[in-house]
Amino acid sequence: MTARRLPRPFATVVASGFALVGASLGALYLDPQLQTTSRSVALYSSFIPYGLIPWALATLILLASARGIGRLVTLLPLAGLLAQAMVLLPYFNTDYVAAAGTTSTLRVMTLNLHYGQGDTAELLAEVERNHPDVVVLTEFTTQSAAIFDNPRWTKQLPYHQGSTGRASNQRNFGDPSGTQVLSRTPITVLGQTTGTLDTNIAVQVEANGHQLVLIAAHPLNAVRGNLDGWLAEGEILADFAAGFAAQPLVLAGDLNAVPEHLTVRNLMSRTGLHESVQGWQPSFPADRLVPLITIDHVLASDQFRTINVRRFAIANTDHLGSVVELAQS
Repeated sequence: MTARRLPRPFATVVASGFALVGASLGALYLDPQLQTTSRSVALYSSFIPYGLIPWALATLILLASARGIGRLVTLLPLAGLLAQAMVLLPYFNTDYVAAAGTTSTLRVMTLNLHYGQGDTAELLAEVERNHPDVVVLTEFTTQSAAIFDNPRWTKQLPYHQGSTGRASNQRNFGDPSGTQVLSRTPITVLGQTTGTLDTNIAVQVEANGHQLVLIAAHPLNAVRGNLDGWLAEGEILADFAAGFAAQPLVLAGDLNAVPEHLTVRNLMSRTGLHESVQGWQPSFPADRLVPLITIDHVLASDQFRTINVRRFAIANTDHLGSVVELAQS
């Protein structure tokens, strides 16, 4: 009898609960329109890749509580685990990875300054270490604007375009509307979104002999903008970026959405852009024990291949920065 024992009732209930969590996250990936149900669901969808954990726990619980043929029941959550793992495959897609030895033509740095409170001295050290061609700074305020008068900054990045938000003295509250693009070469402004609370700006730049369009982006998140604002600004950004999709295009910034979110998937579908960030590299929240989700992106058109991606941390911001090296054909 023991050899054929089925899982104990309590173990079955617990495992079923975990399986339900995993299944719900999988459903939000398979049918992203479900993410529009409510703000809570949209925020919950930020953790779609973590659906692996409840499926794995359900499998382990059933495996430990059953014996003999009863262990066949673990095939159900195991199938869910394998299906959920498919969510991670895009993170390891090598279709847009440059061949070994490819020379970089564009180095992009991007960082959310958390209401202008990010340590610009530490950021300058990263700039001087990495020598980016362009830098995208979101939540840029008057507190950060002193960089424009700093000779060390202007030596590295003498040109800038964008907007500047109001200063904030509160740790977790301020004006996030400012977005700036800094560049080694002259910048031509091509336009910016209308109807968005924060600045999303398109510029034309030249890097190492290659012309391209760069969009510095910062649409609303689902907390500040609620569900409707989050969806609306995601659509506005997709419309805006689609207007430049026929050209070599890079879109960089804090998209306030993970790759599995409807807004990012719609943006990529409308424009043909792909993720440049390689592997599992969460960027937020950087001021906690570990970052959990990936909301800071560098997207690129088919003309670009990724050579290298690196995250970096500076003080007083809740985002990790990114340095992305690309090769443009």
